[in-house]
Amino acid sequence: MISTRVAAHAHVERRRACGECAHSGRASSRARAGAREREVRRRVARRASREYDVVALGNLCVDVLLPPGPIPDATSLKTTKTLGELARTAPARESWELGGNCNFLIAASRLGLRASCAGHVGNDEYGKFLIDELALEGIDHVELIPGDDQGVRVSALAETLICFVLSDGAGSHAFCSRYDLGPWPLMRDVSDVSNEAREALRSCRAVFLNGFVFDELKPQAVAQALKLAKGNGAGVFFDPGPRAFTFVDETNPSRMEALRVALENSDVVLATEEELAALTGVRANAPPTDYAAAVFDFPGSAAEWVVVKLGPEGAMVVTRDGQSARVGCPRVKVGDTVGCGDSSAGAYVLGYLRKQADDALDLSEVLQTTATLATHVGSATAMNIGAGRNVAKAETVLELLDAAVDGKTEGVDRGTASRAQAILRESMNESMKQQQAR
Repeated sequence: MISTRVAAHAHVERRRACGECAHSGRASSRARAGAREREVRRRVARRASREYDVVALGNLCVDVLLPPGPIPDATSLKTTKTLGELARTAPARESWELGGNCNFLIAASRLGLRASCAGHVGNDEYGKFLIDELALEGIDHVELIPGDDQGVRVSALAETLICFVLSDGAGSHAFCSRYDLGPWPLMRDVSDVSNEAREALRSCRAVFLNGFVFDELKPQAVAQALKLAKGNGAGVFFDPGPRAFTFVDETNPSRMEALRVALENSDVVLATEEELAALTGVRANAPPTDYAAAVFDFPGSAAEWVVVKLGPEGAMVVTRDGQSARVGCPRVKVGDTVGCGDSSAGAYVLGYLRKQADDALDLSEVLQTTATLATHVGSATAMNIGAGRNVAKAETVLELLDAAVDGKTEGVDRGTASRAQAILRESMNESMKQQQAR
C-alpha cells in the first residue's frame, strides 16, 4: 500500500518542542472548522452542477505512523493478532496521514482539476479525518457502498481502512492493514455502487483507479462502475501499482479477471518498468516501447496511451498509433519517493483531458508537454518526506519548470517546459475562477 514514512514524526516532535499553546490550538481549530464549512458549501455547489474532471474509485485509507522500533518479521507482522495489537495502541491524530488514492487526489486538485472520490469510509474518527482533510484540499467524497447494504455496513468494513506504518528508525519500514489479511475482495458482497457514486461517475470526465481497488471490490463491480463513467465518454486511467504482480497468477482466476476488466476499460495505463514486465511477461529492462506494445496487444485492450514510469530517468508515453515522447526528470534532493507515481498521474489526466477537449491540438506536442509536467510533479513530491498532504504543490512544480526553462534540466526541452508551465498556470487560474464563482 502506498504510505508515508514514519520520519514525519520528527516534524511532529519539532512542533511540540516549539511549545504550541492552547490558545493557538483553539484558533487553529476554528480556522480549520471555517475552512471545512466553506468546502462543504463548495461540494454542494459542485455536485449540483454535476461537474468533475476526475473521480478516483476506491482505495481510501488513513496511514497511522508508528513510533520507530523493531519491525516484526513478515510471518508475525501480517497476522490478525498483530493488527489487533496495533489498533489497540494506535497513536493520536498527529500521527495520521492520508493514504491510498488520496495521494493522487491531492496532487490532481493542486494541479487545478476538480476532483472527487467514490470510496468507502466508516463512521469513525479516521473517516472523519479523511473526509475533512480532503475537503480542505477542495476534494469531494461520496460513499461507495449503497446505504441499504447492511451485510457490508455491519461487517469490519463499517470502519475506515487504516494502514499501520512501522519503521526501525534507520530507513527500513513495513506496513500492516486489512489488505494483508483478506479474504479478498474485502467488499465481496458489494455488487453495485451507491446512487451518489453512480451520479459522480456519470458526471465526470475521467476515472482513476489503482490495483488496490480489486482488493476491495469484485471485478464485476468495478466493471459496472466503469461502465457508468464510460457511458458518458469519460477516460479511464489505470495504475496497477504494487499489486501488478498479483494479476498474472494463473491459479487465481479472480485476479486474472481483474486484469481483463482493467485493460478492457482503460484508456491510459500508467506503470513502472517492473510492473509492466510483471503484467506483460516482457523481459526486464526491455525498451519501453516493447512494454507498451504488449499492453496494446492484450486481448480486448482499450488502451490509447501507455505511460512507462522510468524513475530518476524520467518517463515515456507511447500511443497505440505509434507516437511517443520521452522526457528526462529534474534532479532534486530526494526526501522520499513514496507517492511520486501517484502524484504524477494527475498531470497525465490533465494532459489527456486537454487533448480530448481540443482535438486540433498536435498530439506529439501534447505527449511531450504532458510527460514533462508529470516528471516535474513527481520530482516535486520526491523533495518531501511522505505522501498524502506532502505531495507536490503547484508552486514547487512551477519552480522546477522555471529551472528547465532556463536550460538547467538535462533531457527537458526548454520550450516544452515553458508550455507545461503555461498549461499548469492556466489550469490553476481556471480552478480559482470556478471557486470564486461558487
